[in-house]
Amino acid sequence: MKHFLGFIILLFLTSCASNNIKTIEGKWKQDFLDYKSKVVEVPLSKSDAIMDVSRNKSKLKIEFDFQDGYEKDVTDSVVFKFPQLKFRKINLDKTSNYYDLTYNATCDCFYGEMKSYSGNVLNIKLNRVSSVK
Repeated sequence: MKHFLGFIILLFLTSCASNNIKTIEGKWKQDFLDYKSKVVEVPLSKSDAIMDVSRNKSKLKIEFDFQDGYEKDVTDSVVFKFPQLKFRKINLDKTSNYYDLTYNATCDCFYGEMKSYSGNVLNIKLNRVSSVK
């Protein structure tokens, strides 16, 4: 009986994990809130970046579209352990930014930090623009 109960709990937990990965699929708008630390003086600007999260089999695919006519920035090293999302964004000039985010269900958004290639650490928020049904 204990093994059966353990199996049911395991089945429940794994089904919840697969549902959580669906919750982040869609488009997210990136907003810079403020600096956590500033190494290089760069003014905060309004970003029109849209983060597109999709799933390719069991892996998350994340791309950034800055709506500027250039190619999208891609990511790698994606680690999603609900509610934590961490990844490296590769800029077009091959520099990298590192994201460490936490999903917040009350606002349906991600809060966290982005460590820029310049050494600056920014507090950011990703607001959902659309979701995948």
